Amino acid sequence: MNKTQKEKLVKELYEKYPYPSRSSVNPSEIIYFAEWVAKTFGADKNYWKDKNVLELGCGTGELANALALCGASVTAIDFSSTSIKQAKKLSQKLKTQNKTKFIEKNILLLKEDEFGKEKKFDVVIAMGSLHHTINAFNGFKIACTYTKPEGLVIIGLYNKYARFRHLIKRSFLRILAGNNIEKRIKIGEQLFGKKEVNGINSKSWAADKYGQIHETNHSIREVIHWFKEEGIEFISSKPKYEHAVIDELKWLLEKKGAFFVMAGKKH
Repeated sequence: MNKTQKEKLVKELYEKYPYPSRSSVNPSEIIYFAEWVAKTFGADKNYWKDKNVLELGCGTGELANALALCGASVTAIDFSSTSIKQAKKLSQKLKTQNKTKFIEKNILLLKEDEFGKEKKFDVVIAMGSLHHTINAFNGFKIACTYTKPEGLVIIGLYNKYARFRHLIKRSFLRILAGNNIEKRIKIGEQLFGKKEVNGINSKSWAADKYGQIHETNHSIREVIHWFKEEGIEFISSKPKYEHAVIDELKWLLEKKGAFFVMAGKKH
């Protein structure tokens, strides 16, 4: 498959199965997501007050709306029209419309003046989205472009070591079902099970887990290199690490850290 075909299939998946589509979206529970992200760099939910935030790949809008509930002004991007509709509906339910702006667009097609001339953000977040674009590093560079000097860049990616078990499952599904999304989901559920995790809709969970056609996996050292290239000072990670490859292999053995977050400050 070429890049265009991969991108088309990723979009097709999320149009039909918007992610995460959580069932529980009351304010007290959803604020947890804003707290979780803040903890990755040693802050709490109060950090977000009066911050101007850009989220690249917002999905169904839980994090964006959580940040707004904590006092941030949020611009959120996603290329799935279904996800954007759900995100807007959620903002209406939580009454965050005056603090959120949802835009349907491919992250990699954002223009330099997309949000107004010289518009920059205090924080740019790409949580679990860059690895589904056709070029994750280009997506990261775009995130840095929109970050103010001394602003934060926070990215969440799948780790190429700790994700190893799941990659084996994905390879098996590719052999059995090729690029047929529905067939991959069905076989994945039959072989590996389905469940609702942290309130995520079980069908959306299975689609993201088994139906995904394109996903890249990354290492700590790779992301640290990204940071250096773009003038980003590394601040923290979740899980924390001391020795990149050694700790990543520990994550694999301990069944944690397949999804890891790294935060940095722009010089």
